[in-house]
Amino acid sequence: MHGGRSGRSGRGRRWWAAAALALTAMGGCSGPSTGQPGADPQPAGATSPGATPRAARPDFTVAGRFPVFRAPGQDTHAQFPSSRCNPATFQRNRAVGRAAVAGFAFTGADASARLLAHFLEGTGTPVNFGPDTAIARQAKASSAFRAMNRSVQAEVLRQLRSGRTRVQLDRTLLQPIRFGVPGSARDLYLGFRGTQGLEVRGAGHLAKHRFTGRLRYVIHDVYGFPPSDQLLGTGPAMRYLQVNCGAPEHAGGAHWFPDSIVVTVPFRHQRQPKG
Repeated sequence: MHGGRSGRSGRGRRWWAAAALALTAMGGCSGPSTGQPGADPQPAGATSPGATPRAARPDFTVAGRFPVFRAPGQDTHAQFPSSRCNPATFQRNRAVGRAAVAGFAFTGADASARLLAHFLEGTGTPVNFGPDTAIARQAKASSAFRAMNRSVQAEVLRQLRSGRTRVQLDRTLLQPIRFGVPGSARDLYLGFRGTQGLEVRGAGHLAKHRFTGRLRYVIHDVYGFPPSDQLLGTGPAMRYLQVNCGAPEHAGGAHWFPDSIVVTVPFRHQRQPKG
């Protein structure tokens, strides 16, 4: 979900200037959707045909979840039945949205362009980015994700070393990630920023001296526009399309939708502390 933004400096300012220039130069051009959502990967611990029996029976499992709660970015016309959709404002704001899609694509923010285009389509269907997508690789490399993954891995290792084989992660450990710059790629910042939920699943085996497995993170988000969102100056117009002219009450209106990024990481640690 989107949030407020602050100014940037140096190379960041030049990028924002390029994005703003692209939005201005492209006017009401329409940016096409960038294809189908990434396929959701096989759950950790699942097996494919021909897999060995050992792979089907992990020695330990990991689970944890922070759910997505209702928030202002999920508002629709149904929550504001007295709102009115002015036809001229509707057309003008849709042109603003299409220009933003084209501008994001022009500056290389492909995931952000795709998400905004899907918002404008108004279907409300989910968009999921699998672990092999560029945005998932960017999420994996971000400082926010790496810090959270270190904390999760430390807690999983602590429980395994205490003798547990069914590791349950407390919700307080799985706080939703906020992708801010410079710690995250700009495409992550424009398309996601403050996310709303997080889910972790994992499985692995106990070797003689090591724990070996994989963790699968699903970073849950809601793509919508709360009242305070700006999105390079386009946020108020997108909020109007979502609430005043929201789909499905208005033909061609916009609609919020759930989206997610899947990131997988290895889990390899000594069974006993070194030394």
